Amino acid sequence: MTLDCAALTPNGDYLVQLGPGIWLMDNHKWALVAWERHRVAGQRYVLLHADFHWDGVDDFRPDGSPREALLAAGVDDLVAMTADEEYIRFDSFIAPAVRRGLLSEVHFFCKEDDSNEVGLDADLCAQAGVQQVVHDDVESLAHLDPTGPLIFDLCLDLFNHADDLEFEGDLWTDADVLEFLEATSSHILTAAVVTISLSFGYSGTEEDTRHLAQLVVPRILELRGLAARS
Repeated sequence: MTLDCAALTPNGDYLVQLGPGIWLMDNHKWALVAWERHRVAGQRYVLLHADFHWDGVDDFRPDGSPREALLAAGVDDLVAMTADEEYIRFDSFIAPAVRRGLLSEVHFFCKEDDSNEVGLDADLCAQAGVQQVVHDDVESLAHLDPTGPLIFDLCLDLFNHADDLEFEGDLWTDADVLEFLEATSSHILTAAVVTISLSFGYSGTEEDTRHLAQLVVPRILELRGLAARS
């Protein structure tokens, strides 16, 4: 599809498929829906989550949460649950994927350092038989050798040093952003699914977010063998 990055605006319901296995969203909550649209029955996936934030919250942990409904949900049901934002939100979409048996490994590359919560709850991972790995540098991430089909999940707020200030930008240099994409290019190229979150409000000013989108999205499309039209 044709993407006009200059026309992008904050929209929590924005979710578009840019090409085979490539999804762009504003609110990161929609990542689980995108992953499930490509799920092959019986297959488990390796998730690479590159984001300023860990997004490891498990809103299905409290008693009374609809855990059975989550496990039984089809894609349309997940769409409704995600739109409702009570249990699947911008920081709590990975744990439900673990609960649904979608993932075998989760690899985190995150810059958030003001939280006691790192990654996913260890008990949840143990119960689901999921391994989680925290990568401290891009080189470690680049050398990841997935043991199964890969999901490459990127949030543009990774590239904003001032993420803690809403709609404030202190962006990586363009060269550093492109260097990250180059270092992870083999993962982008081979991933079964690529999800990209704009995260307006966290990825800088609105103009910052549009700039990052214009920088990142065409390069990912190029790596995937698709013409970038924007």
